[in-house]
Amino acid sequence: MRFPDLIQLNHPVTTFCVILFKIMKIIHSLILTALMVEGNLMAENWSAFRGSDGTAVSHEIHLPLEWGKDDHVVWKVNLPGKGTSSPIIHQGRIFVTTQVDDKDLHVMAFGLKSGELIWNQKVGSGRLPTHELHNMSTPTPITDGHHVWAFFGTGDLVCLTFEEGSEVWRRNLRKEYANYNTNHGMGNSPLMYDGKLYVACMHQGPSYLIAMDATSGKTLWKKDRNLSARGEGNDSYSTPVRVNVEGDAQIVLSGAEHLNAYNPDTGEEIWSIGGLEVPHPYGRTISGPTAGEGKVVTVASGFRNQGYVIGVTPVAEGKAPKFTQDWTQRRYAPDCPTPLIYKGKVYTIRDDGMASCLDLESGESHWQERLFAENVKVSPVAADGHVYFTTGRANTKVVKASTEFEVVAENRLDDETLASPAISEGNIVIRTFEHLYCIR
Repeated sequence: MRFPDLIQLNHPVTTFCVILFKIMKIIHSLILTALMVEGNLMAENWSAFRGSDGTAVSHEIHLPLEWGKDDHVVWKVNLPGKGTSSPIIHQGRIFVTTQVDDKDLHVMAFGLKSGELIWNQKVGSGRLPTHELHNMSTPTPITDGHHVWAFFGTGDLVCLTFEEGSEVWRRNLRKEYANYNTNHGMGNSPLMYDGKLYVACMHQGPSYLIAMDATSGKTLWKKDRNLSARGEGNDSYSTPVRVNVEGDAQIVLSGAEHLNAYNPDTGEEIWSIGGLEVPHPYGRTISGPTAGEGKVVTVASGFRNQGYVIGVTPVAEGKAPKFTQDWTQRRYAPDCPTPLIYKGKVYTIRDDGMASCLDLESGESHWQERLFAENVKVSPVAADGHVYFTTGRANTKVVKASTEFEVVAENRLDDETLASPAISEGNIVIRTFEHLYCIR
């Protein structure tokens, strides 16, 4: 058969080749589409403190387990000033807050892919007394992809545009309601749900949880939280979390020796657990509540390992305004790091580096191991069957999420941090006092 015969349009072989080529194009297109869909499904935003839903759990897979200063760190950028707020990530942008020259308050946006600075907005200035470890830029910002909200230890609360960082509105809650009277400075991060912004102010003065319209900043309701705790026990640096109970949302907040749930629309209390005293005079709550898999877990001040962890099954509105916890564990309470609920277990790490795995239903211990010989104040995060524990030196150990203790990787950056890592689009972003690291 001559070659020209093969290219005749009506030749059987030519027809077969054309059909086969079309089929291959269709298969190729389907494969690409499937990969794109899978990528879109797996890539997540990390839009608030401890993730978009406040659980510190990412559903992304194939994240890096091992890195060092020169390995898998795809970029590192310097930050002006100093800050301890955690980074957030949304639609390929990273947002952090910082305090420059010990006075000026800034919100900054960086590109996730390259670390380039997109915008840097000065939003205020000032300094109130704080613990030496942190400053006015301790609260973590939050975003919905249209706006960015940032709260500072000065009481300044600002709303900026996502694209350019232009100011939309601002308030100062300290000047509106009462001066802060805390031993260590204000550190609560905001929560956003259903178009409302929730901010907790808990100190040795008039304390409250306030809900605002996120777009305008207008107050929707304000719930007083003067719960008669002892002295420093009124101070709380925890962040509220959203909990779904029988299809309805609740806003859960810990502090002042109480754990409370509120109706997100009205501020009415749904349930409360009180009496979370500790056997020392420094009963402030630093670790926040965490929720997931039908439970709420919180810590009564773990100062010098004298606190305890409790597990609670939240109830629907109108069923039981006051009840008791499911279980209490007194050996495993952190002071600063917030516990993590993941795959039926609770992971905690004390400030002295002792990590634990508890059963979510019973509170029984699966293991407790010395993970670090250095100070830990960073809350752990989880993804793809692993738990990432990070120290105040930004050194991370990756532990298998299992009832059997197994360290799968050890990583060192040797920098200073109090911020929890953020996970998005296959990246782990670690913020230290003066740097941002992107690990990929």
